Amino acid sequence: MKAIELIQNDIPPVRINETIEKALNWMDEFKLNHIPVVNETEYVGLLSDDMVYDYNQLKDPISNINFLGKQQSVLENAHFFQVMSLISSYKLSVVPVCDEQRNYKGSISTKKLINVFSKQSGFNSSGAVITLLVNDFDYQLSQIAQIIESNDAKILSLYSENLESNNQLKLTIKISDGKLGAVLQTFSRYDYTVQDVFSDDEINN
Repeated sequence: MKAIELIQNDIPPVRINETIEKALNWMDEFKLNHIPVVNETEYVGLLSDDMVYDYNQLKDPISNINFLGKQQSVLENAHFFQVMSLISSYKLSVVPVCDEQRNYKGSISTKKLINVFSKQSGFNSSGAVITLLVNDFDYQLSQIAQIIESNDAKILSLYSENLESNNQLKLTIKISDGKLGAVLQTFSRYDYTVQDVFSDDEINN
């Protein structure tokens, strides 16, 4: 999914000639810590509540604030994962979307991304979550998939995390309803280290 498909029209930008107080009021109204700033159609930067409090002159125009280093955004064709990466790196509550000429197209909130991520990752599907620890040089996705599918289950999502301290990968796998016990036994037989197992039985709806 591309950034342009995730844009929310209910988060308006503020104009650079408007007051800092108005920007802060809009952040409060939309429950955000950041809000995009534009000059006509051009994207200027991302104003944060920390910048507002540091400047501490609410009646001044936004143009008085220096946006150097505060111009985070993504292009229209950026992938969903790239948007997530930007949010994680800069701890943003909203991500502006621009075209290649820096024209502002809209923005994406963290809440919107969480909803999309939940739908795309299989979080809403019933099943179990298995956490495996594997050595980098032993990692074979085809073998892991074969173990799961041979026990009448399917992989709904899989995420990996590098554990640099011991050259291992931590794999978090969401699988469909199936023979969980048989899957775990097969992993054990192939010498996989099962770190954690979570099932739907542990969730109260």
